[in-house]
Amino acid sequence: MIPELPLNVVVVDNHTSDELYKFVSDQLSRWKLASDNFRALKKISTRTMEVNGLRVDVQFNPARAISSKARTDEAGLNSRPCFLCRSNRPAEQLFLDFEGTKGKKYHILTNPFPVFQNHLVIAADRHIPQSIWHRYVDLLILAKRYEGFTWIYNGPKCGASAPDHLHFQAFPSDILPLEKDVRAGHAMEYITCVQDASLYRYMHFAKGIFVIDGTTSKSVAKMLYRLLDCVPVPEGDTEPRFNLFTFHSEGHYISIVVLRTEHRSSHYTSADPSRHLYMSPGCVDVGGVLITVEREDYEKLTPELLGDMIGEVTISAETEDLILKRLTRTQPLMEVNIMASQEIVFEIISDGAGLRTARYQDGRIEYGGILYDELFFEAKTLSTMFADTSFILKNRKYAGSLRITVSDGKLLATNIIGIEDYLLSVMTAELSVSCEEPDFLEERTIAVRSALMSSLREESPQNYYGLTMPVDGNVRSAVDRTWGRISVNESQACDL
Repeated sequence: MIPELPLNVVVVDNHTSDELYKFVSDQLSRWKLASDNFRALKKISTRTMEVNGLRVDVQFNPARAISSKARTDEAGLNSRPCFLCRSNRPAEQLFLDFEGTKGKKYHILTNPFPVFQNHLVIAADRHIPQSIWHRYVDLLILAKRYEGFTWIYNGPKCGASAPDHLHFQAFPSDILPLEKDVRAGHAMEYITCVQDASLYRYMHFAKGIFVIDGTTSKSVAKMLYRLLDCVPVPEGDTEPRFNLFTFHSEGHYISIVVLRTEHRSSHYTSADPSRHLYMSPGCVDVGGVLITVEREDYEKLTPELLGDMIGEVTISAETEDLILKRLTRTQPLMEVNIMASQEIVFEIISDGAGLRTARYQDGRIEYGGILYDELFFEAKTLSTMFADTSFILKNRKYAGSLRITVSDGKLLATNIIGIEDYLLSVMTAELSVSCEEPDFLEERTIAVRSALMSSLREESPQNYYGLTMPVDGNVRSAVDRTWGRISVNESQACDL
């Protein structure tokens, strides 16, 4: 027997953009509030101007005041029911079911306060905080399934009016000026790649705009998370601050990431009438369609005022340079002998197989009942970032690869590790880091790296404990800031 569905659930058999258009049409025929707001879009005022090399649209849309002026602090969120939870939504609001990866479920909704025609909201089916972690692939699935729509994500402090409930948005493609510029290949600088995905920097409009272009969702997701790993995370936040929009076209997934610092600029609270703006830039705004909800704001905007506002909520040139360095830098590998013994017990963390044992036997390595001349367990880690732990030996965790060979009648375990990862361990063990001044830590880090580079010695130092010891944040920061520098004298510093 087919179960009876709630009246506001719409079942879709064919996943195409036409189905989304039909869904919105059905919704507007049943919900007067949404229908009135969509009809009002035909009467909105629009201006065009050039801001830092991008031709942008400024929209006067007073119906969006509910979003632009929404309280997103904890007290404000706690003072109202969540309008994305199904139990609080109007009875007239229809939804489409969508299931993402690993059973994650969403409701596709018509946005009752639209910026564009056919504006959608995609809300998680349960009340969980706004976060992209483990959800980006679902966005890519939507982009491919409903090609012809652009799908966006506002970070919890970057324009999301409901940061307490995970959601995306969508609207027909080729509306946002930034998207159009990217599709045309304008102002793009190649940065790096991961398998089937490449990363570019967009050079106009604001600092910190990156474009990912790839042919597989897996590679595109790897590229996004690699980029985000390079971005500083503000204290108290759970992820970097950014806006993201993505679409699928001609076999390619394209994602545009705009890195952020603030939800609102100082213009929002400014007492100066010439500077004051009731604008809360989200993905649509940084994509080149800037929404104003006050007639006064709409009329007084200039390219300079808009550029000033966008500059305040996006990252600085210094932060962009740091991110670019993290994306493109490398660390040479070195070999460190850990132990020599007749028997070596170890664990490879990634495969979950537990403890393994290798034994010396007749000049070879006995492992799993077979004799070998060498065992090598490779850890494929990015040379641009600090590595995660990959194996356990003598109850200590190590990053990098593990090689076991025969030497002088024993088995020799050697760790093949990046120099910067090695420094994390050595510096943590060597120093009482909690009370060290940052300048001293940087100088000491450079000195240790310089000595190491002069010899690339293979002997095992007494203070190499892998990554078992907690790595102090001050040490990690010192190694990160001085990455590759092998001269204490700043004027003589050179990169590896």
